[in-house]
Amino acid sequence: LHRVDRRQRQMCIRDRFDADLPNELGLAPGRKRVFISFKIDKQGNVVNINARAPHPKIKSEVIKVMKQLPKMKPGRQRGRPVRVGYTLPITFNVE
Repeated sequence: LHRVDRRQRQMCIRDRFDADLPNELGLAPGRKRVFISFKIDKQGNVVNINARAPHPKIKSEVIKVMKQLPKMKPGRQRGRPVRVGYTLPITFNVE
């Protein structure tokens, strides 16, 4: 993906993620991380979304947000669109 797409993806996730959710779940204060793995298919759709999170509700929220992402530019190899896997870490603070 081009740098612009990466920034747009990060902004879209940040804007759509319920930032109050981690504080409402009774998690211990401090920095928490969520790891999201997904693929961009040949048509630019986000598919095969998986997440590791400190709470099941956070995992569900992250997957919901990822499903709302707009179409991306697919990866290319030898001039043809290909499916590409990504891992995206998200860090947030629980107060």
